[in-house]
Amino acid sequence: VSCHPRLLVADEPTTALDVTIQAQILELLGQLRRDLSMAVLLITHDLAVVEQWADRVAVMYAGRMVEQGSVPQIFDAPQHPYTTGLLNCLPGRSKNHAVAGKRPRLAAIPGQVASPLAPPPGCAFEPRCAHASDACRVAMPSLTLGEDGHNVRCILRESA
Repeated sequence: VSCHPRLLVADEPTTALDVTIQAQILELLGQLRRDLSMAVLLITHDLAVVEQWADRVAVMYAGRMVEQGSVPQIFDAPQHPYTTGLLNCLPGRSKNHAVAGKRPRLAAIPGQVASPLAPPPGCAFEPRCAHASDACRVAMPSLTLGEDGHNVRCILRESA
């Protein structure tokens, strides 16, 4: 940061840290962001950190951005089936209810991630998507840019 960069890339800065250290790291990143007027690209699998800390979110699947938007757009109104499935995997967001005396089962996205060595010609999420159509197998959908800044790569959005 001594050269005053305009962008700091933080790749999994809180992974495998206890919550106290995690909070200190996020506070430091926030302080750097404010004091040096720099943008921070936070790369993480921790959606709770994203929801609390980020301004905008880009959701990636198989190496491609499938959805991008503000935190409320992504967390409150996801438009890509992968984003919806990912959020449903979070404790407390799943529609699975507890059986008496047992914890509710966490939701899971069925199927396997496609091989990056032999990606399918269409949407990489198609084999796992409950809403997939024949068109999803043919070509990768383009990123549809929403007027509200909520961008989605899905045939469902293209046809809406």
